[in-house]
Amino acid sequence: MAQTYHKVGFIAFGQRGQQLAETLINYLPEYGCPAAVADLRPNPAVTPLISFRCPEMKYVTDYHELLAMPEIDSVIISTYETSHVQITKDAIAAGKAVYCEKPIVPDLKSAEELYKFVTGRKCFFKIGLNLPNFPVALKLKELLDRKIIGDLIMVRNNTDVGQSFARNFLINKFSCKRGNFITAKTTHDTDLLQYLAGSYAETVWGKTANFIWRRHGEAPMTDDTAVMAGTLHSGAMFTQTLTSCGARYERNIHFLGTGGEIIAEIHGDSVLVRYANGQEEKIPAPNLNGGGHNGADMVTLRKFFDYVDADIPEASEPERILSSVMIPMAAMSNQLVRTGEWYRSIIGSRG
Repeated sequence: MAQTYHKVGFIAFGQRGQQLAETLINYLPEYGCPAAVADLRPNPAVTPLISFRCPEMKYVTDYHELLAMPEIDSVIISTYETSHVQITKDAIAAGKAVYCEKPIVPDLKSAEELYKFVTGRKCFFKIGLNLPNFPVALKLKELLDRKIIGDLIMVRNNTDVGQSFARNFLINKFSCKRGNFITAKTTHDTDLLQYLAGSYAETVWGKTANFIWRRHGEAPMTDDTAVMAGTLHSGAMFTQTLTSCGARYERNIHFLGTGGEIIAEIHGDSVLVRYANGQEEKIPAPNLNGGGHNGADMVTLRKFFDYVDADIPEASEPERILSSVMIPMAAMSNQLVRTGEWYRSIIGSRG
């Protein structure tokens, strides 16, 4: 594989865009550097690290100007999901490799449109879903693929973002029509659940609601709580909940199989295996990489650049465009949804 030093353009440079820029600067300097920013603000406030390490970075307010820069070979898109499809199309048409943050799309129609676009041509495209690269998630995938607890029967996934995070995001970021908190958070978790289980949701039922996070005198702009359940195509069952009223931010996941169970907190540093004979084993899963999100941002970006350098112009795991959003969107419909039929109708022979 011939390695390339990448000049990276950032389309939107808020908190998430700058997190990824700092990851590139601190942990992947041999891979490339932030070279240009397109942001609606003419002079976005940046962290001291970025201003010190990237003094010659170009700033424009129109992302088309960034896409016209010949030195930029890759772009990281962290705008709101309503603009992802059009920006991705424009970036690929301009010959850029695309790393697009989640949630990837705002609705199922856009998911189908984007999937068909990136699979219908030669291109480099990857979604920035980083949970599978958390150290605990990497260890879980290894153990599940080895069938250390036999065949999978049930998955329980409970996410609580905690009141501190919820108040900040739901009262501020999601107080305007800028997206849905349910899809913003649970696309992470439902994507991880399906990825670790090695399957996709066949049927889904769910319910979402707003209980506490709203401005006084105003109707809630988005729900803050969700419960969803269903079956995977493999036959295993699953439950997924999202709450925002707990004391801390945590993601607990529990796999039950024919030969035992595995319990883990995704943000932790170990995995607990309980075998059917009653024995237990605690398996370490430390962060050996450093960097944001338990090292997952560094691993995710490194995989993206290695994928681009491999020079095989095919979208990376495009089916996750569909599977990552279909469970929360089914839950918000408050009815039983046959997600598997929709999924297969789009992927066709690629599945």
